[in-house]
Amino acid sequence: MMEFSRRRLLQTGGLVGTALVTGGLAGTAFSRIAAAADDPLYAAAKKEGALTLYWGSYEQQTMEAIRDAFKAKYPGIEVNLLRQASQTVYTRLRMELQSGVHECDSLGTTNMLHYTELKKIGALAPFEPVDGVHIPDAFRNLDPDKMFHVGAISLTSINYAPGKVPSPPASWQALLEDQWQGKITTGSPAFSGDVANWVVAIRRKYGDDFLRAFGKQKPKVGQSNVDTVTDILAGERVVGSGAPFSYTLTQKAAGNPIDVVAPSDDAILNLGVTGILAKAPHPNAARLFTNFLYSTEVSMILQKNYWPTLRKDVPWAEGRSLDQLKWYRNTGDDLGPEVAEGIAKWKELVR
Repeated sequence: MMEFSRRRLLQTGGLVGTALVTGGLAGTAFSRIAAAADDPLYAAAKKEGALTLYWGSYEQQTMEAIRDAFKAKYPGIEVNLLRQASQTVYTRLRMELQSGVHECDSLGTTNMLHYTELKKIGALAPFEPVDGVHIPDAFRNLDPDKMFHVGAISLTSINYAPGKVPSPPASWQALLEDQWQGKITTGSPAFSGDVANWVVAIRRKYGDDFLRAFGKQKPKVGQSNVDTVTDILAGERVVGSGAPFSYTLTQKAAGNPIDVVAPSDDAILNLGVTGILAKAPHPNAARLFTNFLYSTEVSMILQKNYWPTLRKDVPWAEGRSLDQLKWYRNTGDDLGPEVAEGIAKWKELVR
């Protein structure tokens, strides 16, 4: 027994230091790595040796931190991360599937319609992550067949440059005031699932008259809602609509001149979703990563980067919670037609 313990210590000792730095889990790093080493799913994934992620939810910094924490906990699995706008990675995946190419193991985007479409064509594999029991109750069991699960919780709000905007717009409708003409940056529903979700919510609340008036404000239209942060920090615009609450707070904490306000007429909540491809080249690594999303390590990373956590036992940063915010979430069995119509109206009225 003593000889076994010494061997295990030599095998994992170098990994503990990595986990301490990456995850900030000094008190439990050793035990978690040791537990991972005994996980049969990890053993199967390690034989595959690689994992390819196509990811549209979370910004680059957060997603890279999650990737690095996964690699630290599960050495021997090389992770290839493609982080782009949700529609961009989904379009690439669909083109690959049509060509008979199978490179993606795990897809993460901010558009649930991607998964309902993939499910209809038999492109997803069922999996029930053991640690999914820790997901907040309101966001569990998205799919009765376990083909996809929540991968991110995002809140769409209004961000602004505090030095240039002493009194930011307090609501979505306030964005339509004359003072903001030519000063707004926004993402595109054609590229961003979060923005598409926002457009559906806005149309439900205020109809196409809002989009018509919003288009007259001459907003700068990028792709991802993260582009609103880039534009404000670059001085190109001073107010962002359809902006990412979490990423803006991260930039503010880093000392950048930007802040965010939750609109009085509701922040718009959207769920990022994740699923495993039916013909994933590394299916066990994909299952391991899906379960890892609901680990304490990942929720600690999300907390650090001001994202809502995926575990109900890990609080948000700065004591925030959904209970403190006014928020709205689009519901319905099939949002597909509304999303498509919203994108078409956006192109017609906003461009």
